[in-house]
Amino acid sequence: RSQSLLEAPTPPRSSVSRPRRRRHSQVIYTEIVPPTLRRAHTASETHVTSHSTTSSNRRHSVLGAFLGPGMQGHGSDRRVKQLQCLACMDELPADKVAKLKCGHRMCSSCLKRKFKMSITDPVEMPPKCCAEHIPLKHVERLFPTDFKKTWNKKFAEFSTRNRVYCPAKRCGEWIKPANIHREDGRKCGRCSRCRLKVCCACHGKWHGSRECPKDEETTIFLQQAKEA
Repeated sequence: RSQSLLEAPTPPRSSVSRPRRRRHSQVIYTEIVPPTLRRAHTASETHVTSHSTTSSNRRHSVLGAFLGPGMQGHGSDRRVKQLQCLACMDELPADKVAKLKCGHRMCSSCLKRKFKMSITDPVEMPPKCCAEHIPLKHVERLFPTDFKKTWNKKFAEFSTRNRVYCPAKRCGEWIKPANIHREDGRKCGRCSRCRLKVCCACHGKWHGSRECPKDEETTIFLQQAKEA
């Protein structure tokens, strides 16, 4: 329709036709062009706003899922419960402090220290708190396999009464009860490391059926103690 208006010859000037042609041109300009631009602009703005809102909501949702429910919003912030270790008196998160049979609590560092001491000091074996043994479940994940094997061996050793050790120099191995037997009416042990036979009565080298040799230094010490 616009093309036909552009190609039409210019009509003669008259008072009647001029207003009609001007109104027609004005109607085309005001009704077709501006409304089309306005609608397109409005639709574009609406689309951008909707896309921006959706993206914003999506980012918020993903961030919230990553941080977890405890990190969303200032109102949901809660302090982690702290408990005090009986040994070092430090306050630590509840999952870092074990509750013992006696009711006291002890942190992982102090538990590790007590169990390490127990393999060198028979008095500390097994580790205790208030005369109650500390359950092994509290240190199961704190030590490697090598330490566990060493601890089990020392526990068996320190739990044995009247322990016998190899008297050979540079040995000193603990002789297990399974390696002790009677021979010539006496208890005789065999060292599992150096294979030395040991008299379980005097804790010296095996001397057969003969009486245990006297320790002169011990005899002198006992005599001096009596005289004092």
